[in-house]
Amino acid sequence: MKKISILAFVILSAASAASAAVSIKLTGGMVYLFANDYDKGVKGAYDYISDNFNEVTGTYGSFRFGQNFGGEVIVSLDRTFSLGLGGGYFLVAKQSAFGYKWSTYSEEETYKPRLSLIPITLNLHYFLPLSGALSLDVFGGLGYYLARFQYESRLTTDFFSYEQTKTFNARKNVFGLQGGIGLEFRLNSLLGFILQVEGRMAALSDPRGDWTEQESWFLGVRQAGGADGSFWYYEKNDSERVYPQVTFSNTEPSDPSFSNIRKGTINLSGISAAAGLKIRF
Repeated sequence: MKKISILAFVILSAASAASAAVSIKLTGGMVYLFANDYDKGVKGAYDYISDNFNEVTGTYGSFRFGQNFGGEVIVSLDRTFSLGLGGGYFLVAKQSAFGYKWSTYSEEETYKPRLSLIPITLNLHYFLPLSGALSLDVFGGLGYYLARFQYESRLTTDFFSYEQTKTFNARKNVFGLQGGIGLEFRLNSLLGFILQVEGRMAALSDPRGDWTEQESWFLGVRQAGGADGSFWYYEKNDSERVYPQVTFSNTEPSDPSFSNIRKGTINLSGISAAAGLKIRF
């Protein structure tokens, strides 16, 4: 991040000294993440419940869709090329809740993941006039992503009034690449309307953070936790099917029915679609 900040400062300072044209782009829209281990694990948990229990209610919520907002300061180098320094905020959150019957008892499970992301980007822009007030913007460059992943799950059942709650909170910063293409329609000499599509390549591998686990029932309460917990992915082998699963703890999950146990990854790669305004100075 320090190298990007220094490079951006030098570039923007040099461009400003040369009296280059400066503009600000403000956008907002939707984000879609590609497949990740957490998403596969919760889908696997729902599939296991659907295949092995009765009277299943609720559904699995895909942890892939969210919102994004961004801003970018763009400094022209010439009529065609410009440099942009940007920032923004991404949020992906989705609750999944299942209910089902086990023998004569009822159980409910709730999963609440949340991924927040602050991207810091340095882009090279190529502008191509198309016709009239319409122009094309092709851009790409480096990204530094400040990521936070939060998780909470809860299981309740009327079997001995049992309740279990788990939490996980991790922060990690990673580098990546991004690029996209946009259309600008000039409304006047100072203002333009933007439509753009952008893609990213980055991954939050082995995020670590604080985790807690609490169980309560008629015999009392048990608590556990740690300050350097890991995100684990594994597969539960049933007689006829394999179910992806995820958990959060300091130690590797262990069971004779588990296989392909490894540290998990939250994929930050994905596609964003946004609209906004470009203001010229």
